[in-house]
Amino acid sequence: MNTFLKKAALAAALATASLSAHAAEVDIAVWADVDPALSMMKADGSALDDSVKLTHDASSGLLLDWKERVRIHSNDTAKDITVRLGASPSLTPEVGSGGTPVPLAVSLNGEALSTTAKDFEASSIFDGALPGRSIPMDLIIGQGNDTAIDVAGRYEGIVTLVLLQKP
Repeated sequence: MNTFLKKAALAAALATASLSAHAAEVDIAVWADVDPALSMMKADGSALDDSVKLTHDASSGLLLDWKERVRIHSNDTAKDITVRLGASPSLTPEVGSGGTPVPLAVSLNGEALSTTAKDFEASSIFDGALPGRSIPMDLIIGQGNDTAIDVAGRYEGIVTLVLLQKP
């Protein structure tokens, strides 16, 4: 019986070796946040990026603004849209870098956003040119103060936009 187990183990090892030499496995994590009433997408209809990089200008010490043309997609263009930030955004330096958090400023269509809700009137943003889609608007994320960043390192944060249809 011991000989049988040795032969089975050898056969399994050879099969595993041949599979790993000729096979590939790909894992793709797929997820979606679904809201049948509202979404925000790039102006061309593609999804917003999950992450963006702000560029640091060494001559001024400040971060340059990031801008994307976006549209709000709605299932009811007669309803006003409320937009707010989920939290006050900032970039936090990696642990041990010695830097200080950098506040961020966010605006949509020229309107500064905060954790307090800002109303966008349906009659102002939905012109009917593209059914269910707002006019193109600039979404801008940038540094929220004029303090030069003088500590090198990686700074990270999250900007959360919350959109609600008004009743």
